[in-house]
Amino acid sequence: MSERRHLTDRRQRGLRIVPVELPAPAEEAPFLRPNRRTRVRRARRGWVGRAIVLLEVTGGMLVVLFAAWASYSRVMASERLRVGRVEVRGSHFLSEGEVRELLGPAVGENILGLDIEALKARLRASPWVAEASVSRTLPDTLRVEIREREPLALAEVDRLYLMDGDGSLIDLYGPRTAGFDLPIVRGLAGRTGEARRERAGRAGALLRDLGTLGGEVSELEVEESGDLRLVLRGAGELVRMGAPPWRETFLAFLALRKELLARCPDAEYFDLRYRDRIVAKRCAEPAAARTSGAGGTGGN
Repeated sequence: MSERRHLTDRRQRGLRIVPVELPAPAEEAPFLRPNRRTRVRRARRGWVGRAIVLLEVTGGMLVVLFAAWASYSRVMASERLRVGRVEVRGSHFLSEGEVRELLGPAVGENILGLDIEALKARLRASPWVAEASVSRTLPDTLRVEIREREPLALAEVDRLYLMDGDGSLIDLYGPRTAGFDLPIVRGLAGRTGEARRERAGRAGALLRDLGTLGGEVSELEVEESGDLRLVLRGAGELVRMGAPPWRETFLAFLALRKELLARCPDAEYFDLRYRDRIVAKRCAEPAAARTSGAGGTGGN
């Protein structure tokens, strides 16, 4: 009824009705691909685009890397950056030529390509060098600052060696080092390894503690007990030292030296191992020479 009423209304309004027949839905062929083909093509096109962008970026990076490498090669090959000057500070015994020799092939090499830590290690390999620092100053200068070991004694081992305050052997004593006037350290011969290092270190520590007073010492012997026996310059008195501190004890002895020699002219040695007295030994009989006056010889 509603459909007839609808048609009647349309006729009354003067509208023409044209019937249209809709085609029957066609059956899908069983072997046709679905309409998703377009999406596959778009996906393929997106992958190709990304690949092209990736190739462009990679190519750009390769160009940049090549340009950087070319610049680096030009810098490393520059004659202006080859080491031509070496400035040395802190060297007293080693000459500038010897320091340059320790640096090895660094002279003439490109200053930017040098291994600074390796150069420091080469310098420290010298027994004369305690500490070393190396720095660059563009375009062609190396600055080297070293702290040399200071010889304090001549250590008698198989031969005489210069020895520092740590007990380290520096160099052979010979014509090149004959200008050093130093006390001789005995008691090291026949010892090897840790035993010799311990004895040498003890002797070096005493001389380091004495400082300028070490000029009064002609010889120093490390005894089996570990005590240190000194032979003084001049009259050649023997002085036996005990445990540290040594400087105060030795300084007090030097202040009383003339008095002790006057009271014990035939003393064989002076023993400073006691806290409140100095013992002077005459031949086989010891005699105690107690300090008078200003109290104290500062013994251990």
